[in-house]
Amino acid sequence: MLEKIKLDNYTTFLTPTDIDFKATNYKFLEDENVGNNRILKGCLFVGENASGKTQILKSITLLLDLLFGNNEVNLIANKCFYTDKPTYKLEYTFIEEKEIVYSIELGPNEIVSEKLILDKQVILERLGNTAKFSLNEEKTFNDISNKLLFLRRIYFDTNFYENKILNKWFEYMKKSVYINCYYRTVLTYSGTSLLVHEYLNNNNVDTINNFLEKINYKQKIEYSTENSSLNNKFSIKSNDNTKFISFNKQGTDIYIPEMFESTGNITLMELLPSFLHAINNECMIIIDEFSSGFHNELEECIIKYFFHYSKNSQLFFTSHSTNILNNTIIRPDQIYAVNFDSKKGSILKRFSEEMPRESQNTEKMYLKGIFDGMPDYNKVFKD
Repeated sequence: MLEKIKLDNYTTFLTPTDIDFKATNYKFLEDENVGNNRILKGCLFVGENASGKTQILKSITLLLDLLFGNNEVNLIANKCFYTDKPTYKLEYTFIEEKEIVYSIELGPNEIVSEKLILDKQVILERLGNTAKFSLNEEKTFNDISNKLLFLRRIYFDTNFYENKILNKWFEYMKKSVYINCYYRTVLTYSGTSLLVHEYLNNNNVDTINNFLEKINYKQKIEYSTENSSLNNKFSIKSNDNTKFISFNKQGTDIYIPEMFESTGNITLMELLPSFLHAINNECMIIIDEFSSGFHNELEECIIKYFFHYSKNSQLFFTSHSTNILNNTIIRPDQIYAVNFDSKKGSILKRFSEEMPRESQNTEKMYLKGIFDGMPDYNKVFKD
């Protein structure tokens, strides 16, 4: 599980910034929201538009793209926009039985350095085009591409010599998935597609319907070349045998094809394969714009369902819905407010820093500006 991220001169983060996912001393939601080694099962980032929330999520997907992606990553796009310093640094700390610390320094067009520390022992170190790897025996490499991570090469060339801890770590990252709910973008890193139509081609539709029934979502779906409206008031059949999703509202006999359905229903269908995948497989699910098209109650339900049923998976997400800032859903140490300062860049404040009690209303505290990250717009207009 991901325990910590450190950002330095990265996108909107001018100054070195630590993002900690270790549980604090709060006792409530302990069994639901805290995983192994007291690492939190996820974190929410809130704040006004363009404050830097998405950039935090991208710091995680950047690592995944560099390790598993098929396309060359545009390194210059992640350098801090507000300084002249040519390089930026990221450090990730994971716990997989033992501590794994991986740090990288990146320039506009090249990978400058890498270091991998396993259980406080440096086993990989790279500077420019030269590197050392010393898991079983020390080896020196002098022909490293400045566009590719050396860690990626070692993984694909050696499989870490069957080291169980490092392979478990890579499986955790490789199974992870990124979703942008606004654009309905789904990115996976394992080679397995989680797009809803491909998911339904490979899985029984009952997998999704069981979830909908469990949360009392008063609809179910079918997936076929024609819908099943019993009275023929609304019947569609595919001309080329292409399957489509139809929605049936409880108490009716009409199935509405997806092209006529609400934005919320379509977004939910795009989300669910990744959501269910993350619950059943230890990994990270990274969701930007989570609040796109969902009712407040549905958002709360999805979050609570994840924390209840996932074991050591983690949910990292952004949202503008303040109703989920609730101590019955998410702990104060799972929430960071992101604020942008013109001189300091993006600044984080963890809700737990203010030590709110379980009985306090963290939503009201946030709206009053106690945790920062609240915009101050002018709502009174005079001509």
